[in-house]
Amino acid sequence: MKNEIHNDDEPILRLNSEDEEEADIELDGGKTEAKIFNKQEAPLEQSPFKVLLELEGVGADEGRLGVDLVTILDISGSMKGIKLAKMKLAMEFLVQKLSRTDRLSVVTFNRRAEKLCPLRQITEDSRTEIIDQVNDLVARSSTNTEAGLKLALKILNDRTRSRNRSVAVMLMSDGIEDSESRAITVPVSEVPVYTFAFGSGCDHEVLSSIAVNSKGGTFSPVPDLEDLSVAFSTALAGLLNVSIEDLTLTVAPLNSSQLNKVHAGNYPQTKQATVMEPVTVTFRSLYDRETRKVLANLTLPKVDKRLGVQIFKVVFKYRVLGKDEFDSDERLINVTRTAKPKDEERREVLAEETRIGTASSIKEARILADTRELEKARKKLEDANASLSEIDAVLKAQVEHLHLLMASQETYDNQGKAFALALEASHESQRSTALPAGIPSLYDTPLMSEYKKQARNYDLDPKGYTVPTAEEDKIATAPPPPPFLQVDRAKIQAILNMADELAKLLKDLDS
Repeated sequence: MKNEIHNDDEPILRLNSEDEEEADIELDGGKTEAKIFNKQEAPLEQSPFKVLLELEGVGADEGRLGVDLVTILDISGSMKGIKLAKMKLAMEFLVQKLSRTDRLSVVTFNRRAEKLCPLRQITEDSRTEIIDQVNDLVARSSTNTEAGLKLALKILNDRTRSRNRSVAVMLMSDGIEDSESRAITVPVSEVPVYTFAFGSGCDHEVLSSIAVNSKGGTFSPVPDLEDLSVAFSTALAGLLNVSIEDLTLTVAPLNSSQLNKVHAGNYPQTKQATVMEPVTVTFRSLYDRETRKVLANLTLPKVDKRLGVQIFKVVFKYRVLGKDEFDSDERLINVTRTAKPKDEERREVLAEETRIGTASSIKEARILADTRELEKARKKLEDANASLSEIDAVLKAQVEHLHLLMASQETYDNQGKAFALALEASHESQRSTALPAGIPSLYDTPLMSEYKKQARNYDLDPKGYTVPTAEEDKIATAPPPPPFLQVDRAKIQAILNMADELAKLLKDLDS
């Protein structure tokens, strides 16, 4: 494979024409919106202070970058029967959701990896041909995950047409890789890799590590055979709806404030030499209506009298549709230092602290269960659950389900570990991953919810269900219009009458 060149990617042809599309087509790009939550007052003495930043991706009104996607399908012997059938059905739905601006290559692997097809533009003809090729697959032999992953990355690397195109890899496997396969050693930091652990016999840690170490990928355990299309659809909904790329956020303390810690999950941060220096967090991409939250812990210096002071500065940068970098305006946080501050902590800050603490408890419980200290793991989750209120319903559902999967060591090993790893990765990246049916995610976007519903409908009736178009998806997930302003005509008329009376009164005074 090392000497093979995969430069057979197809051109993107215009509809009803053999002319190739311009690579730098003008599109209306997305943007980032920022919200900042903090108290308005702080005491005169030295004191801790918290600032919550929330960045949201807002998608393009028209158009998006085309996606070059490579799916890596496990066709080892353990995939025989219903597993292979469900994988084929999931691939059918995936192909239906891609559009003419996208290209798809399919890689299969067992003992060795093979390219089922090069990067092909998605047309009616190529859809049919790719689906036919996938449906002809037969499961046999062993599992060389490393070979499949390396081949997929080489296909993307050898493309002849890459300008202004997004890339991604989807890797599905149901088993433990061969002894000579070391997929975890393959460098994936420049490509998003979405991994799917199908069934309970997978090496969940390997697949989770691949996704976490990639550029924005996610890990999805799929213990139930019925959920594979839903898992695929969750990842695809994000991939086809990227709002911005290369997002970075810089936060800097001002006027002797100290920046002690920046909570930003597993995203890379610059190192501080002192607590007076700024920190830059690199977030990479944001999907449309996806958010990233950053909680900054500061210490404010002592002051002698009441005054208003700038304590914190925020700047973020991002790239849209492969174009030049955009800089945000500088945002300054002002606080009034006063002897008796009346402000209570913002509820948004408290909610994020609760989420961070719960995610930490989930990780600690998973580590305990991995070392077979199941009783301590369950107690850790019980304590976390007891600290949650009814408004933390999503977190409670996640913690309670993990607790249920720790009923025995066998149940944990078969299902609980994968679920815990998926929760950890999702909270660390603040990105949705497919969870078992009925378990909510904090990070689903509207399009993800729509795709999940469509995937379930397609699984129930693949021949009769018509998969909605991108335009229909856009209508279905459009933000609700602002509430209609009810006009009280009687009150308006009363105000007009009063104005007339006032005008007459002024006229009489003048005369």
